[in-house]
Amino acid sequence: MSLGALDRYAFVNAKLRARIGSMLEMSQWEQLMRSNTLEELLHALRGTGYEPLMEIYDQSGDVQRLEAWLFSRNVELHREVAKYMDGMHSRVVLAFTRKLEVENLKGIIRLWFSNTVKHQNIDHRFGYLFQRPIVEDIDWTRIINADTYDEIVDELGGTPYEEAVSRFDSQHIAGEGLFDLETALDRAWIHLLRQEVKQLPNEDRTLTEEVLDRDADLKNIINLVRFGWMYRLPKDRLRTMMLEGGRLVGTKEFENYLDTTPENRSPEKLVARRFPRLSVELAQMEDTSPEAQTRMVERYLFTARKQSFKTMLQGNPFTIGTILAYFFLEEKQNGMVRTLINGIHYGWKFSDIREYAV
Repeated sequence: MSLGALDRYAFVNAKLRARIGSMLEMSQWEQLMRSNTLEELLHALRGTGYEPLMEIYDQSGDVQRLEAWLFSRNVELHREVAKYMDGMHSRVVLAFTRKLEVENLKGIIRLWFSNTVKHQNIDHRFGYLFQRPIVEDIDWTRIINADTYDEIVDELGGTPYEEAVSRFDSQHIAGEGLFDLETALDRAWIHLLRQEVKQLPNEDRTLTEEVLDRDADLKNIINLVRFGWMYRLPKDRLRTMMLEGGRLVGTKEFENYLDTTPENRSPEKLVARRFPRLSVELAQMEDTSPEAQTRMVERYLFTARKQSFKTMLQGNPFTIGTILAYFFLEEKQNGMVRTLINGIHYGWKFSDIREYAV
């Protein structure tokens, strides 16, 4: 271990490990999931990092404002960690933060699409979206108020998203919707992240690339199952959805899966070599709906991803691994809180809340 690594990570890792240690335990989640009302849930979150939610709800009674706060919290946590780092390490943290920026950009463009293409009133919805800078200096208001898609492309000129949005025009957007555009934006931020990661020192670079490759495989499998099997998209569309990196794309299983007619594609064969237990579980679910099997695949792969990050925390404490694990665990915790808020607010059954939250 170099002195540089010790100097770089000693403070930030101690701080982040303390935060990880204070995250909600499974027993606490079980109790929260049994809240009968939203007020009861938010009251139970007092004394945690989510305590401000109670005041926001008391003032507004607005569930969407709670979701907006959760997103803002996630942005600020990422930006805070970036400030703890310097040089290429700070740039890599900001590159991870682009995921949130692209998420916000897609949300803004969806509202523009609803307003301009579908002629729906969006006045009450824009205020919930994050409107401050995240990584790039983007004028969110100009995008939402654009008269044409070309104005959106113009606003994003000079940003790393210019090339992705420039592939499409107003005719494509109006006729095909936003799916292809959103896929292009996802691929863009991941490519930018990988370019930054290449500049890291050896141990950090290797660790981060392993995480990105694993995540690419998991996400690509989920997309292949959901869109290639359940929704039966043709192989050319599926190829454009594949994320950069990983070991799945280009393998025999992958090519066979794409070449098979959509109705005959087999998720079991696709995952058999890398996730044999998942393949067995899918075989046992043959009589259930494609939706149920797809959700099972997603849960299984997410559990595998979660375990890998927990293992990472047990490794060398003076690497970027703690930061990566922290971002993952925070994202998971935020997602669980969001699911609980919506589930309780909309009267979901306890079993449904538990299925989507855990």
